[in-house]
Amino acid sequence: MGILASQNPEEKGVISDDGFEMGRISLGGTSQLLLTTLQFGLVAALIYLALRTLAFGPAWFRIASLTVGGTVVFGAILIDDGGVDFTLLDPDLLPVILFLAIPLVYVPVAALLTEHWLRPTSWFLTADIRKVAAVLLVWIGPLFWLPAVWLGGTYVVRSIGSQMPQSARGAAAWLARLGFGVLGVLAFLALIGDIDAVT
Repeated sequence: MGILASQNPEEKGVISDDGFEMGRISLGGTSQLLLTTLQFGLVAALIYLALRTLAFGPAWFRIASLTVGGTVVFGAILIDDGGVDFTLLDPDLLPVILFLAIPLVYVPVAALLTEHWLRPTSWFLTADIRKVAAVLLVWIGPLFWLPAVWLGGTYVVRSIGSQMPQSARGAAAWLARLGFGVLGVLAFLALIGDIDAVT
């Protein structure tokens, strides 16, 4: 955001769509940014945990495909052709590139950390609950309902899946992959339309 502010000094003081004052660094704004990114991070981590079982191929391919998919979907959500960030700020493509860089960098880093933490020998899975309580509090604290919904959904899906024959589970997994593929194509088309509208 500092890059955008430095390129657009005449927009100093304008409030962005996310509620941040452009060109001004403050304790309140920094706290709001940290809490916002924490919330997005929690949502993205839960989405990654849900989708990682549907991804196939070697680890690099799974991470790359989820990174591309995450960048396209979140880019389509974040880029708003009527938003202040995309109508007032110049050059036109700079906000687009910076907003796309967020999931493009975040998803592979989060994926690598998640895969590292979910190894059977990792400290996260083998340590006493008291030793990982601080990490769990980050999940439970601000948005306690997200992990609860995710755990409940996981339980329901696994209970239904355990009663299905293996061939039906495989078909359901491929049907889910197809659904996410269609979502990715629709998000890509929306993203292209948004980029075209702001440039």
